[in-house]
Amino acid sequence: MTTIRSLAGVALALVPCAAALAQGSVTMYGILDNGYLSDKTQGKGTINAINPSLSVASRWGLRGAEDLGNGWKASFVLENGFTGDNGQQAFGRLFGRASYVGLSSRELGEIQLGRMANLGLLFTAGMMSPFGPSFQQAAVTTTAAYNTGDFGTTSRVNNAAYYFSPRWAGVQAGLGYSVQTADAEVAGGNRNNRMADLGLRYDGGRFKAAVSYQYVMPASTAGARGKPSNLQVGVNHDFGTFTLYGGYGRLNDPTVDPGANGATRFAATHDRDHAYQVGVKVPVGAGRVLLGYQWTTGSKIENYGLAYVYDLSRRTWLYVYANRTEFRLFSTAGATVGDAWRRQIAMGIAHRF
Repeated sequence: MTTIRSLAGVALALVPCAAALAQGSVTMYGILDNGYLSDKTQGKGTINAINPSLSVASRWGLRGAEDLGNGWKASFVLENGFTGDNGQQAFGRLFGRASYVGLSSRELGEIQLGRMANLGLLFTAGMMSPFGPSFQQAAVTTTAAYNTGDFGTTSRVNNAAYYFSPRWAGVQAGLGYSVQTADAEVAGGNRNNRMADLGLRYDGGRFKAAVSYQYVMPASTAGARGKPSNLQVGVNHDFGTFTLYGGYGRLNDPTVDPGANGATRFAATHDRDHAYQVGVKVPVGAGRVLLGYQWTTGSKIENYGLAYVYDLSRRTWLYVYANRTEFRLFSTAGATVGDAWRRQIAMGIAHRF
């Protein structure tokens, strides 16, 4: 009888522990993408290589959540980027893609603190083009400028606080502020690169739209000509037989040259640039065809992209694509040096886990 009572006591003691475990969870996830890339720039030899992250950036991460009761939840994300062809770490840090902790409520929304993607990447990049931020030079980053160092290197912002509203009839707002987009704050607010970030997105099912805006107050030591800002707008509509995409970006007063393809995108005379994107996604068999065109008015960049993605399963896909970028070269004084081109042909396999 004593043994039975002891076992019963242990069982009762474990009930709260089991309940606590049921309320919290940690998940490991990731993507591994490797393939073959042929990369040729005018005047240079062709690079033939097994390369990582050709259709999507390879990563692994940990995310967790704990139910705090009454509609409140605590969460975290730690996400690492890596190069799958050689196993090296990307971003020069362990959790370079994301490192934040958050607190959320169903009624009030969520606040996140740490290192995270800016709203140009989170809200608008995937709206502007079927390629989104992936597929190398066909990505929106060839012309859209949210990923320059002014707005967080590779679009990641350090030392930041972000708020995301609940969704109301498909609409969600985002608001962020970084007290220092670089690695560490220093004494004196004007000696830090501070950034405000605003975003709004709408998901109406077939029709989606988003707008984002980043505004930087540079450190007084940066020697900036002005205060960098970046506006992006993206829309797409699923017509059933195809999805049509469109996007617009406006970049003002960058302190970090958002060069693409080895070109000097901004010289001293190019303090403002306008970028445009159009594209289409067409379902074909078990896959989809992606077609996109993007260009800028001031820095004179044009890119044409074509891809086919074939789903082997819900988590594994094959891809093949080609793109060509034409761009203008400028001297530091702003004079036109000449025009050049770059083309890429790739194929590979990606797996989500």
